Amino acid sequence: MSSNYPRVSICIPTYNRADMVGCAIGSALAQTYQDIEVVVVDNASKDNIEEVVASFKDPRLRFVKNEENLGLFGNFNRCIEVAQGEFLHILHSDDYIDPDFTETCLAFFDEHPKVVLTFTSSITHIQDHEIEGHYAKTDMILPATDGFQKLLRERCFITCPSVMTRKEVYQQAGKYSLEFPYSSDYYQWLKISRILDIAYVKDTRVHYRQGEHSESHRLLFTNPSGYLDTLKIFVQIIRDLGDEYPLYTSDLNCALRRYIGDCFYAGFTRVDGMRGFHPSLFSGLAILAWTLTRPQSLQDIVVKIVYRLFIFGGGVAMYLSPLRRICKNLLKRGEIPY
Repeated sequence: MSSNYPRVSICIPTYNRADMVGCAIGSALAQTYQDIEVVVVDNASKDNIEEVVASFKDPRLRFVKNEENLGLFGNFNRCIEVAQGEFLHILHSDDYIDPDFTETCLAFFDEHPKVVLTFTSSITHIQDHEIEGHYAKTDMILPATDGFQKLLRERCFITCPSVMTRKEVYQQAGKYSLEFPYSSDYYQWLKISRILDIAYVKDTRVHYRQGEHSESHRLLFTNPSGYLDTLKIFVQIIRDLGDEYPLYTSDLNCALRRYIGDCFYAGFTRVDGMRGFHPSLFSGLAILAWTLTRPQSLQDIVVKIVYRLFIFGGGVAMYLSPLRRICKNLLKRGEIPY
């Protein structure tokens, strides 16, 4: 990379977020590490985003406007195309970062040249609540394929706007797939961690704002698209693995069983907010996931039978409104509102 270019590109993809993007821009420009560019990549918004960007008088700030809306991950790929730095951080337009974020992550990359992706701690802001998220007590390197297996066995632990990468990783693992318009970030982490080393950096944070304005709310609370996408990702991973699939059968079985539980949680607690969708849709997704599990032992066969009975019983409970309401109240007890 030529020295004429900044070392780090902080790209901020945005769409109709003129009322929120200023905080993200301000936090990017306030980084203690100075050799950066901040690029706001607008996805054909219809608000006054140009005025907001123009209000920041900083030569490191650029504005790119797409002629047409490319979709969420199409705009992420546009960020990759316009970024000039050796390192790339895609910061969501409704989030912001600690002042030392870039400096801390970059120092980790310099110390560990084989690591191609870092993710950090987070503070999730939900209405008046703040939830601190730490993946581990210290920095942690997850070599290939450890990170891949953990991302299957555990709930996805990577907060998307906390991710910084060496830009070259997109030549090795490819850009964000447009086949999964709602969950392509999860597929991207799986692709990268299967072949390359990733790492958790503890001592800096992204501030992740959740609420009805966010894409995650729309995809998980107002329609089932995010759940369908995740199932499609598991199918694609099985295809990608090919002859290596038997090496990861246990990890995928674990992921699919967790997904079945997620489907029932959504069917009981979230489907009432999804207009036009019946709870039985989620029992159908659960059945499809169940068919993908592959028993490796007698115990696995028993577990598969038990899960089939669970899906049948849960499906009946979701279909019957009185039972669904009882289960919903039990599951949502003590839950923090999103």
